[in-house]
Amino acid sequence: MNLNEIFLEFSNNKRLIVFKNLYDKEKRHSQLEKELDVPGSEISRHLKRLLEKDLIIKTIDNKYTISNIGRIFYRIMDIFEVSISLKEFFNTHNLTSIPVHLILQLGKLKTIGIKNKTLQNIELWSNLVTESQKFIFAISDQLQNSLLPIVEKKIKDQSLDVRALINPALAKSYEIPNEWLKLFKNAQEFFKKLDIYQNIRLLDQLNFSLIVSDKGAILFLNKDGQIDYSQCLIDSNDSFKNWTIELFEWYWKKGKNLKPFIKRELKSVN
Repeated sequence: MNLNEIFLEFSNNKRLIVFKNLYDKEKRHSQLEKELDVPGSEISRHLKRLLEKDLIIKTIDNKYTISNIGRIFYRIMDIFEVSISLKEFFNTHNLTSIPVHLILQLGKLKTIGIKNKTLQNIELWSNLVTESQKFIFAISDQLQNSLLPIVEKKIKDQSLDVRALINPALAKSYEIPNEWLKLFKNAQEFFKKLDIYQNIRLLDQLNFSLIVSDKGAILFLNKDGQIDYSQCLIDSNDSFKNWTIELFEWYWKKGKNLKPFIKRELKSVN
């Protein structure tokens, strides 16, 4: 048996439906016939072919369920289905910055959507920030003004877990807001109070931008050599939030401590 024989079995849509219907629960022939409203003879034919390819098994009490190999193919089909639904976006954007283990989890992201207007995307980004109540994790080469009041709130009451990965260019361009300068003796005190060395890390190169909070997640990918803010993947479903959190954590571990960079910048200014 080779790969094309396996995929041939899934080329029949009704057989695919029978196969998927067996994923979560063992079922008898009569259950499938009733639930799928398919003639018994046709159910028998599909089950026979799936059994011959070891994609399903028959239990001792005459129930059918997906085999271990079948479960692997089921997950692969989930990845295919999500990829096909997003094919135009994926074909025009660079996916190489997404770790392979997360690419293999694309099948979980069945409710993900695409937004195609830059200003709307920035507004959605801001909404995620301002509405967050528990945490904000961000990777960005752009300074979002909506982050500033949230960070200010963190300074006052430490109510949010805020972490960010930025590139050196953004770190160099950042200026402490004038209204905050009055609260601190110097820049060093500001950075210390903000816990900036704990909450912000540097990545030399950013090939995508994301924000994830307890309210949802947005992901911008690279297109033609730069991050494309005109299109984004967005979802408030837990599956996408967890997926983007894992993506953030994967890069967080690769991030560099900000302290040496800040010291060099302050020294050059002084």
